[in-house]
Order: sequence, then C-alpha cells, then structure tokens
Amino acid sequence: MKPVENLQPASVATVNAARWAISIVFLLNGTGIGLWAAHVPLVQARAGIDTGTLGFLLLTIAGGAIAAMPVSGWMSARWSTRSVTLASGGLFAVTGVLLMNADGLLPLFLAAFAFGASNGVLDVSMNANASEVESARGIPTMSSFHGFFSLGGLLGAALGGMLIGAGLGDGRGALMAGIAIAVIVALCSPYVLRVAPSKHESHFALPRGPALFLGLLGMLCFAVEGALVDWSALLLTERTRAEPASAALGYSAFSIAMAACRFAGDRLVLRFGAMRVMVIGGLGMFAGLTLAVLSTHFVLSACGFALIGLSAANVVPLIFAAAARIPGMSAGGGLATVATLGYAGLLLAPPLIGSVAAHTNIAVALGILSVSGVVIAANARVVKR
Repeated sequence: MKPVENLQPASVATVNAARWAISIVFLLNGTGIGLWAAHVPLVQARAGIDTGTLGFLLLTIAGGAIAAMPVSGWMSARWSTRSVTLASGGLFAVTGVLLMNADGLLPLFLAAFAFGASNGVLDVSMNANASEVESARGIPTMSSFHGFFSLGGLLGAALGGMLIGAGLGDGRGALMAGIAIAVIVALCSPYVLRVAPSKHESHFALPRGPALFLGLLGMLCFAVEGALVDWSALLLTERTRAEPASAALGYSAFSIAMAACRFAGDRLVLRFGAMRVMVIGGLGMFAGLTLAVLSTHFVLSACGFALIGLSAANVVPLIFAAAARIPGMSAGGGLATVATLGYAGLLLAPPLIGSVAAHTNIAVALGILSVSGVVIAANARVVKR
C-alpha cells in the first residue's frame, strides 16, 4: 500500500493511538444514530406529527447529509481531515441533542437538517482520516472502522431503550448522551492523525471517472441496505406469515452479521485480497437476497438476511478505501463523491422498491434488487490494490 503523501514519519505507537482514536469516533457516530432511532417514536408523539410528516422529517435529515457531503470533501482538503472530523463530531453531538429536544415544527425541521448535515460532514471526514491511518499502517484497516460504526449503532439503540425505560425519554437522556459524546470526541482529539492537505490534488469537482464509478457501486450496496431497513419486516410477514415482533428479527440478523463480519474484514482482505473479498461479497448479497425472497420459511429467510449482512459487510469499506486513493483527488474529495451517491441510494431505494411492489409484490421488488450483488461482483477489479 502506498503511504500517504505529506505524512511526517510517525512512531508505531502514534499510529496505533490514531487508529483507536478514529475507531472511537466511528463508534460514537454509530451510537448517535442508534440513539436517534430509539427516540423517533417519542419525538413524533411530542411534536404531534403524523406518519407522513415524520417521513418528511427523515427525508430532511437525509437531505442535509447529501447537501453537506460534497462540502465536507472540500473542507477536509483545506483544513485536514483531523480538524473537520473533530469539529463535525462536536456539532453532531450538539445537533443530535437539539433534534431530540426540539419544541415546535419549524425548530424540529431545522434541527433535523442540521443533524443530517453534521452527520454528512462527519461521515466523509472520518472515513478520509481512517484512510490516512490505514495508509500509515500499511495494512488493511478500513473494515474494522466500519465495524465500530455498526457496533455503535447497536449500542446506541440499546442505550436509547435503557434511557427511555428509565423515564428519561423526554430529552434529558439525549442531553446526557450528547454531552458524553462531545466530551469523548474532545478526549480523542490529541490522538487523531493529522495529515497536511496537498496543494496538488483536486478537492471539489463534479463526479466523474473512477470516483463516479465507485460511487455508483456504493449506491447499489447502500440501496440494498436501505431496502432492508424499510421492507425486510414486511417481506417476512407476507412470505412466512411471521408475527410483526418476529419479523423485526430479520433486520436484526442482517445488522448483527454485518457488524461481526466487519471486524474480521481486514484479515480477510489481507489474506485473500480486496478483489476476491469484493467478488464473494457481491455474490453473497445476490444469494442471500434470493434466498430471503424465495423462501416461505422464517428461519431460512432470516438466514438469507444474515448472509446479506455477512457479504455486504466489507463491500462499502473496500469502496471507501479505494475512493480515498484515487490519483489526483484528495481522500476527502473521493470519499465525498462515494458517500453522496451512497446516501442517494439509501434514500431512493425504499420508495422505488415500494413503487415496484405496488405493481407486483414485495418479493419481486426485492428480487430485482438482488441483481445489485452481481453488478458489484462483476466490477470488483476497481478495488484491487
């Protein structure tokens, strides 16, 4: 692996400390997202909004992220990924608290946009910094960073449930969690790796070439994940006649399998190579989604969702790592393109799946999406080191 330019010689201890510092930032980002997910019903009830308005609120969060991501690439290239990561990490904690304590419709939507924007900037900058750490170490590391994000999502959801159960769901629990996130980000700041921005790289440009191609592959992977968030439970209730409470376990199987496999991903890439892991990941996504939509047995369908999680776990980290190494582009610029298109896939896939399902059924709609895995596998060469 080619070392990062402008990185001054650093001791092994310094690089290892940087690895754990940015891992904690990934963990905190996932925790904040999971905490918000647990508070969504309470925020809806407190604001007195219906399901349609809630949908627009969630769309506002995604819109804020998509709007901010291209700017994040420019900021990371101008002020370093370290500076932008730490600043956006603090803003992410603050805006999350505001969102879960907002009173009134206008403040709620403003907080939602700000929360999405801060998360979008943090997403790009922390991945760019993680790429710099990976290059400094000289061995694959990106999958483990994304593993910490997945673990954070599970921890955040559990923490949110505990706070709500303790009677702190009125916003006080979110305030305490937000303060804790901001403090931990500050404690990590001395250890986050700093790489001087290059003056000879493109920082802000329209998506094209390798960045656009990687972004489209990322969009397909995110589309599968977004579709499973919204439609996996319905698929299980329709195909397997599962009860709603049991149907929710389908996405849980996907999430847990993904988190577990991401921690093993770096070793897999080191042993088998990025391209082989990408091929297996794409084909596994196809096989898992095919099994999930064809089976009428709950356990088999749940296993299909778990297989998707295992297979997709390292696809996005590999795409992100490749985007950070595009010649002539800063890490932040390449990642901004991939992350923006990926979020677009996450946002657009669920309603498109719903539109197809309205004319056929949910199994057919998700079955069509399984082709994404084949496309990813067929183009795996783009992540070859």
